[in-house]
Amino acid sequence: HSTRRGGERYVNVYRSQAEVYAEQLAALDREMEAIDVEVGVRSIFDEITRGAKPLVGHNCFYDFLHLYQTFYDDLPENISEFKSSWLQLFPQTLDTKYLAEGHELLVGLQPPGTLKALCDFMAQAASSTQGTPGGPVPVSFEVNNLSSSEYRLPFDPSPEARASPSSSSSAPSQAEEADEAADASHEAGFDALMTSCVLVHQLSQILGKKRLGWEQLDFGPLRKRMPDDARRSLSEALPLSVNRIRLVRAQPNMVNLSGRDEADMSRHFLMSGYPPSWKKWDLMKVWSPLWVGLSYVDDTSCWVIARNEADAVSIQRIYRMIEEPPFRLISYDEHRASQDKLGALAGGDAAAASPRQGS
Repeated sequence: HSTRRGGERYVNVYRSQAEVYAEQLAALDREMEAIDVEVGVRSIFDEITRGAKPLVGHNCFYDFLHLYQTFYDDLPENISEFKSSWLQLFPQTLDTKYLAEGHELLVGLQPPGTLKALCDFMAQAASSTQGTPGGPVPVSFEVNNLSSSEYRLPFDPSPEARASPSSSSSAPSQAEEADEAADASHEAGFDALMTSCVLVHQLSQILGKKRLGWEQLDFGPLRKRMPDDARRSLSEALPLSVNRIRLVRAQPNMVNLSGRDEADMSRHFLMSGYPPSWKKWDLMKVWSPLWVGLSYVDDTSCWVIARNEADAVSIQRIYRMIEEPPFRLISYDEHRASQDKLGALAGGDAAAASPRQGS
């Protein structure tokens, strides 16, 4: 019988027809296993859709586009069609990067932006503030590894893990070298583990500040509740965070999958010329008590994004009240007008420098 293995074709000689059947069945089993692997990933997403459970990522807009194109359909022609199709599959989506940078109860922590740094930061913040009034709700983790992987929690908050002997040597300890060797950052499975840990810690912080318990958070779909039912869905507990996905190097810097596009630039202001030493908290304090979003341009400029029209008016009022502000603030329309003017001047200069035909 002629068989194919990899890219080569062979002639196999069998002693009986039973051996032929056995080899054909083994080949069929291998094909079915390969199909199960592919279908297995899709079946996970189908279960999430069936239960209307939240889909969580970190800085995940491109990941969601890739997921949709890989398992469901070609990407639609425009963002509105994509949002409509996406919400039919995943009505509750969370981006832990947007939560870290945009939720009013988390932004004051000044968390870092990268996934691993954010995971370590949130775990350490939970460990250091556990038990304080308004502190995070207690959480515990259990990691069950698959046979093909050996992941450890990115940060072990136990007292034994935090205790370390004092040493004047700058050489890394064996434990530190082991941690570095075990660092699986950017592996898909480990990044998924870190993302889930980040979300749990973020929710723990938010629930603690709102004086809510885990039992009051419902991870299922929106549903009608009895008047005495104290539970809240994610959409009710995080009304300004669910289905908001962070965009990178774009204005606006977020896409709202469940509502109108955040393209209303009347709430965007360009803040420029402030000292390069200013950190995120320094910028946030300027507009206190308002909560604003920030999207950095460079070390001395950023976009300040108001949550609504009333806050946009208040931002302009606060700026006018500051005597000799150490920065400049202009609206998006003013910024566009200045850019158009510069473009027109550049075009005029180019036209003046170009020789006329026939001259």
